[in-house]
Amino acid sequence: MASLETPPLLEDRPPVAPTALAAPEAKGWKLSAILADIATLGTGTLLAGVFNAALVFVIPRLISVEDYGYWRMFGLYAGYVGFLHFGFADGALLRWAGRPWEDFKHEVGPGLKYLVWQHVLVLLPLGVMVALVLRGPLRFVAIAVAIYAPLYNITATLQFALQGARIFRPVAIAAVAAPGLLLASALVWASRWQSGSREVIVFYLLTWCVPLVFLLAWTKPLPDGSAVRGLAKDCVRSGWPIVLANTGFMLIMYADRLAASWAATIQTFAQYSMAASAMAVPITVIQACSNVFFPHLAGATLGERKRVYGIASRTLLMAWAILLPYYFVLEMFMRNFLSRYVPSLQYARALLLGIPFLAAIQILQMNYAYVNGRQRHFLVRTVAVLAASLGVTSFAAFHFGSLQILAGIQVAIMGAWWLLNEWILRRLTGQSAGDWIKFATVYALAAGGYWFASGSRMGLGAELSLYYPGAAIVLGALCRDELRTWLSLIARHNIRDLVHS
Repeated sequence: MASLETPPLLEDRPPVAPTALAAPEAKGWKLSAILADIATLGTGTLLAGVFNAALVFVIPRLISVEDYGYWRMFGLYAGYVGFLHFGFADGALLRWAGRPWEDFKHEVGPGLKYLVWQHVLVLLPLGVMVALVLRGPLRFVAIAVAIYAPLYNITATLQFALQGARIFRPVAIAAVAAPGLLLASALVWASRWQSGSREVIVFYLLTWCVPLVFLLAWTKPLPDGSAVRGLAKDCVRSGWPIVLANTGFMLIMYADRLAASWAATIQTFAQYSMAASAMAVPITVIQACSNVFFPHLAGATLGERKRVYGIASRTLLMAWAILLPYYFVLEMFMRNFLSRYVPSLQYARALLLGIPFLAAIQILQMNYAYVNGRQRHFLVRTVAVLAASLGVTSFAAFHFGSLQILAGIQVAIMGAWWLLNEWILRRLTGQSAGDWIKFATVYALAAGGYWFASGSRMGLGAELSLYYPGAAIVLGALCRDELRTWLSLIARHNIRDLVHS
């Protein structure tokens, strides 16, 4: 990644040890390498997505609507435990991204030692406070979240180390383990005994121990003479803006669910959470692409990054437009197998419209900001958007009392945030008003066709017949260059460097 055109990953001065300042030889921006890594991690992600999708629809059949509400509440708040490493894991990824494993593997052991002690010092007093203040299912949920925090953050740090070195196979295996084992455990338990939210949460915690043990066995992080304090200080100093921005991103992405958990009954929250859970498959794919994209982006030059951004942005939009009829299949499945959750379809129908903005923000905009040393700038914008989103969604949930309106507002917030980032990052991405208008036009036409087809209630075949011809015309007319590029690569069976295609 050493290149005069490549700016430092860290803001101001890279806070790394002197031996790490000499970056390894750049591998360059190779589409073939990216696609190979996406295929590796994508295989694991695909299997994990299958298991997660099965969990979305299996668990509601095994437990009551009320228990499902508490299960989803655990999942909602467990999504924020990454904040508790205070930026260490993200700073470590910045420190290790694009470097060979042999260059930094000696730092992994001291890093894990720091994380263990940090979590002990933070979580013990919080656990005592929770035990004294909360009662019943809420106390159980809070304690489970506290137990999950070190499991997640230590596992994430090990995954980041391997991702930074572009070693994706063990990461892919670890991604499959937890959801696959959770699905098997839940089904076996339900075949013999009655299930509730507590059993599912306990199985979730136990199954997360498996990828942790696997990654520890693979990496063999042994302590050495490295100073834990110095490593922690450097990683936290560079990573705290990122963890705050990532936490803010999660809060914004789930602002509607937070507002629903505050304003709605546990049964109504369960319905809305079911709709949000239906987004698990595309969100899992987005996360996998983001994980692969970052270390490759770190090794690219400024010119390569600008060339890639436009094509990548419109490719994400095309993928969303092609896969949007996922809702039609979801609707058919829900009506036939989860009739108790049919009311959630009205929310899922709207929430799917926010996926292209979510993908562009997480895969492209966040990574472009971080790799160009703009994590603090991105954090400031994230805090501003977070304040606005929590205020607007809370007002909508309490004032209107309509979760359908809440879902629409959530999509609008994601779209506005995407546009704000596009404007501010335009010098790094090379995008112009014409590119944004083109993106918005494709989005509006595809969304309009989807909304009309999904509202027809004519059955799966008729809905697909209504949607796809119009989508094909839109993509063929407005994304011709991107389609030609990808079709040409597929036809030749020869994946070349994207910037020279």
